[in-house]
Amino acid sequence: MRASNSKKCLLLLAVVLTAACSSPLERARQFANYHKLSSEVVRGLPFQHQVFRKQGLPSKRLHIYLDGDGSPWLQGQFIADDPTPRQPLALQLMAAAPYSAIYLGRPCYFGFADTQPCAPRYWTSARYGEDVVNSLVGAITQLRRDQQPLLLIGYSGGGTLATLVAGRLAGDIQLVTVAGNLDIAAWTTLHGYLPLSDSLNPIAESAANSVRQQHLSGLRDRNTPPALASAYVEQHGGTLREFPDFDHVCCWRENWPDILDSLL
Repeated sequence: MRASNSKKCLLLLAVVLTAACSSPLERARQFANYHKLSSEVVRGLPFQHQVFRKQGLPSKRLHIYLDGDGSPWLQGQFIADDPTPRQPLALQLMAAAPYSAIYLGRPCYFGFADTQPCAPRYWTSARYGEDVVNSLVGAITQLRRDQQPLLLIGYSGGGTLATLVAGRLAGDIQLVTVAGNLDIAAWTTLHGYLPLSDSLNPIAESAANSVRQQHLSGLRDRNTPPALASAYVEQHGGTLREFPDFDHVCCWRENWPDILDSLL
């Protein structure tokens, strides 16, 4: 009996160590397999994008999720070779919701960092730049059929990009940001980061009046505090919903199905 238990413990330890040592891309693939998400690659202009699709309940709108910045820097000093999120919260949100949806990976993420035309600037200073935004627009245009109504959901830095992308898409667009960074200049100043000199700042861009905007912030969020979204809404319109017990990570995934239903 003891030998059997020892073998079980060793097997469990091996599984834990394998997960701990796997790359962010491998973990994302494992997550996708577990949740029965299909995988494909879509080419924008000029980047390639990893895409995960979920088959679920039908919805009036095509739901597309964009994730945060991941790990562009190591220890705050060294540029990462692979910026892919270790815990892709937007992917977790999509899996938690009951609806059919698409997770659209950002340029140079999910194993594409060493492919052309990727370079470290595209996950550092130019992470929200023209090339990145245009490529996302191109990818979404391919994924979207006959300009079907669209719900763009962006988490953290994905909210930055979703806001920039929404104004460049035609048709019926609904935008939802979750803990979104809507003023990158104020954000870099707040944290003492280098300015994102090659990026577009949502608060400084012209907002599309036709886009229905809803911005969600946690009152305990110290990364992208609600003041960033509040300033954006004051200038560009839309609605701001604040969640008292939420921070930058907690407790979006656990409550996402109910939150999403309230937005549709």
